[in-house]
Amino acid sequence: MDITNLEELKNKFSEYKEMILRGQSDKTALLGELLDSIGEQVKERRAGEVDARGNISISKPQDSRGAENKIYISLNHVMEYYLYAYYYKPDCEVLCSELPYGEYYRTYGDLCVKGAKYKAGADAYKNAICWNPVDLDAVLGLAECYKYLNMLERYLIVTKEAYRLCCTRATMARYYRNMGFYFLSKYKPETARACYIYSNIYYHTENADSELAYIESALKQKTPQLAIAEMQKIFDGEGIEPGPSPDTIGVIYRVGEIMMESSDYRLARDCFSIVYDITGEEQLGKLLEELENV
Repeated sequence: MDITNLEELKNKFSEYKEMILRGQSDKTALLGELLDSIGEQVKERRAGEVDARGNISISKPQDSRGAENKIYISLNHVMEYYLYAYYYKPDCEVLCSELPYGEYYRTYGDLCVKGAKYKAGADAYKNAICWNPVDLDAVLGLAECYKYLNMLERYLIVTKEAYRLCCTRATMARYYRNMGFYFLSKYKPETARACYIYSNIYYHTENADSELAYIESALKQKTPQLAIAEMQKIFDGEGIEPGPSPDTIGVIYRVGEIMMESSDYRLARDCFSIVYDITGEEQLGKLLEELENV
């Protein structure tokens, strides 16, 4: 397919996606072929790259002489532009892609996982990450594929890559559940137990409860009432982060301020809502109430 015909490409992607969601799983291959065609035709320098272990970095320049050395990123939200700039410090102009390539690959990855095609899912998520290294859903999706493929060290690497992008109570809870799964698989049930308890503090889930019940049964010991300080001491010894990245929260808050200065109150509200979710700061709650009426 000629990808310069943007409207046709968007329509074709939507058509295949709807077919798959309606249960026509045989159409998944067609969607994969469409994305392969995109990959062969798009020559721009993408925002990132993923190595064989799952480490994410900024992409290398395609032309060592610097000709047309621009980076293209496929954004889901404006705050990602600033997170990308902060963490990857691009060495040239960063432009937004005309098509949501990252969303396309991430969606394909989700469909592959739904169909238990984890290798294909991992490849799709890697492509999504190349188009947007700060797309948390794509990074967590890649970690999930490594989990199902029993590639636990890669699962850990990608989970740690995801950590700095976790900025809500739900995503922080997901980080600790991931770490809990890893340490349980490594036969460290006490560390895993602390992770699952901590996860429930951020956002209570049946998954964490189920894992805690499993650990209770395995250790023949009821889940203790661990203090925050006790769990953080365990985390210190295992390289587990004790809370969200203050840098990420700071960047998102600053983006909210920039949006306010630009009178884009909807985007400002998005950013401040994320920060409020994780901090519960009273003044921010009042500001959000005011923004509801703007």
